[in-house]
Amino acid sequence: MRTNTPLIGLLAAIVLTLLALVAHPYLPEKRLPVVPITEEGVPFYALYSDQLEGGPSHSQWALRPGREGHVWRCHIEPEGTFTYCGINVLFSYNNRDGLDLTGYHSVRVKLEAHNHDKRLRIFLRHYDHRYSNPDDDNSPQFSKFDIRTEELAEELTIGFDEFTLADWWVAERDLPRELMRPAFSNIIVLGIDYRESLPPGDYDVSIERIEFVGDWVSAEQWYLGILLLWLTGLFVWASHRIVTLNRATAQHRKRLHQLARSHSELKQETDKYKKLSVRDPLTGAYNRYGFEQNLAEALYRETSRPLSLVVMDIDHFKEFNDRHGHDVGDRVLKHVVELLDQHTRGQDILCRWGGEEFVLLCPETDADHALILADKIREVIAVEPLGLNTNVTLTASFGVCEMQEGESYIDAFIRADQALYRAKNEGRNRVMVAPY
Repeated sequence: MRTNTPLIGLLAAIVLTLLALVAHPYLPEKRLPVVPITEEGVPFYALYSDQLEGGPSHSQWALRPGREGHVWRCHIEPEGTFTYCGINVLFSYNNRDGLDLTGYHSVRVKLEAHNHDKRLRIFLRHYDHRYSNPDDDNSPQFSKFDIRTEELAEELTIGFDEFTLADWWVAERDLPRELMRPAFSNIIVLGIDYRESLPPGDYDVSIERIEFVGDWVSAEQWYLGILLLWLTGLFVWASHRIVTLNRATAQHRKRLHQLARSHSELKQETDKYKKLSVRDPLTGAYNRYGFEQNLAEALYRETSRPLSLVVMDIDHFKEFNDRHGHDVGDRVLKHVVELLDQHTRGQDILCRWGGEEFVLLCPETDADHALILADKIREVIAVEPLGLNTNVTLTASFGVCEMQEGESYIDAFIRADQALYRAKNEGRNRVMVAPY
C-alpha cells in the first residue's frame, strides 16, 4: 500500500501547530529578582521617613526570630503628625540610569503585614529627561498600586497595566498626552510605603520576595513566529510546486503549441459563432440573448446606483419599408445603430429588440439624465441625413424608465414600453418618461 507522505506531513504540522498555540502560557517565565538582594549589590535599599523633618515616624529594619527575608518596620512615636514612612529599592547610582523593564509585564511580591490592617502602596519611579531632573527627587514619574492587607495572604502578581500615576505628580505638571501614562523603560526606584496615616505604634512588614516577571518570548512574538513558520513552509512548498510545474510545462509546451496552431481555425470559427449568438447579424447591436447577459451583470453591479431603460421605435418604419424596399430599410437600421453608437456612452448597452425597436440600458443613470440622452438621440436621428437619394426624413419615439428599488426588469420594461406607446399616441418624434 502506497503511503501518502505529504498528507502525513501536513497532519503532523497541524498537530504541532495546535500544540504550539496552547503552549505559550506554559513557557518558563523571565524573572528579575529584587529581593533577596543580588550578589552584585544592585539593587540596594534606602529607608526613609519624616523623622528628618521633625515627624514621628522611623523607618528601620526589625529582626523577627525564625523569619526569613527582610522585616521592615515603621515605628510611629506618640508625638507629632505622621507624613510618610517607606522603603526604596534603588536601581540607579546616579538617580538617572535605571532598569529597562519593557521586556517584563508585572511585578510579583510576597509580603506579610504583622498585627495591623493598614494599606500598603507599591510604587515605581521612572526617569525621563523630558520631565525629570536628577537633583529633584519628586521629578521622576510616580506610578503606584495600592494593596489591601487581605491581598497579602498569598503571593501577589501586579500587572504593569494596573499601575496608575499619582494625582499629585500629574497635578504638578502640564505634559502632553503621550507622557501622561505609566512608563517602564527606565525605572530607577521601586518603593513600598503606607497608603494612610498611622497612629503611634510599630508596623512591621516581612519582605520575602520581590521580582519582575516577563516572557522570554512575548505572546505576540510567539504567535507571529508560528505564522511566519507556516508562511515559510507555504513559500517553500509553493516554490517547489512552481519548479515542478515549470518543468512539466516545458515538456508539454511544444505539444500545446502544436495543438493551439491546429485549433486556431476552430477557435476563429468558435469566436465567430459566439459573436453571432449575442449580436444582431444586420446591425451589430446586441440581440436579446446578448442583452440579457449584459443586463444580468448590470443588475448585479448596480444594486445601489440608478439604472434606466430607454425603449426606442423608428416612426412609420413599416410604411418606409413597404415604400422603399427592405434593402433600403436594412440600410436605415444600420444608419440608426451607427448614430446610437456615436452618441451614447461606452457604458450604455444597445439591443435590437426586434424589427425597428431598440432598447438602451443606461447604468448609473437616473430618469432625468436618461431623458436628456434620449432627447439628444431623437434630435440627431431627425436631422442626420440618411445618405439615400430621397428627401425622406427619419424620426423616432422613445420611452424612458428608471428602475425602482425591488422592481424586476420585466416590470421596468413594461413601464418603459407603455411610455413609448404614449409617445407614439401623442404624435411621435418625442420622449416620454414612465411615471414611478
